[in-house]
Amino acid sequence: MLVHGGDDIVAVAGLAEKQLSIINLTDGTTARPVDGEVESVAIAGRLLAVTGAETKIISRETGETVWQPDAPDWADSDNSNPPIPIIAFNSSGDSFAIGGKGEEMIDQYSIDTGEITSTLSGAPPRLRWLGFSPGDGYLLAITPNTGAVTVWRAGETEPHLPDVFGSMDYTAAAFHPDGEHCAMGMWSGYLGIHRLSDGANVETRAAHNSGLNALGFTPDGNFLLSGGDDGKLLVWEVLA
Repeated sequence: MLVHGGDDIVAVAGLAEKQLSIINLTDGTTARPVDGEVESVAIAGRLLAVTGAETKIISRETGETVWQPDAPDWADSDNSNPPIPIIAFNSSGDSFAIGGKGEEMIDQYSIDTGEITSTLSGAPPRLRWLGFSPGDGYLLAITPNTGAVTVWRAGETEPHLPDVFGSMDYTAAAFHPDGEHCAMGMWSGYLGIHRLSDGANVETRAAHNSGLNALGFTPDGNFLLSGGDDGKLLVWEVLA
């Protein structure tokens, strides 16, 4: 997993040792602010969220814990395969969502108070990916194994267009900078760009020969990058 912090900081969590490294792209220095295995990471300004051996949000400046759940049920030591939650910050950085805790819901918290502000229903118990769109108009989750996609619209607690976005076989997603479109990649190697307001598929391409597992738009939204299990990194001009 690789996450850009927006200020020449990149967080990298390895697939093998699952150790988190924070790389400063300006001076090339590397720091490891968290001990133990890290499964997912998110950055919002000076805040760093990690899940894995521990689930918590820390200050990148001081290393102090800003938020941590109390005795989470999913960390039960008797469970040989406990769910690993995922945390996603909204684009304004004043709240975060956490899901994948083994429950069919996602809780959204205030950064300032650490209290739950809303609970979204219809969520998969485990998550592969979770993210807010630019402008926070939508929240999107991908289920591991089945690849089902669930979308919620801001201000609503029930899934948005479940008959459209409940499709299977998705492995990766990336929001367009306009906040109204989302690229989704599939195990088959296909990718599609969807309009989130009505679920319309506005563009589809056969991108890779096997699983598509990474997507990202350029900041201007004119190009889409895709990476797949075929070892290729491709760049697509966005036509829609």
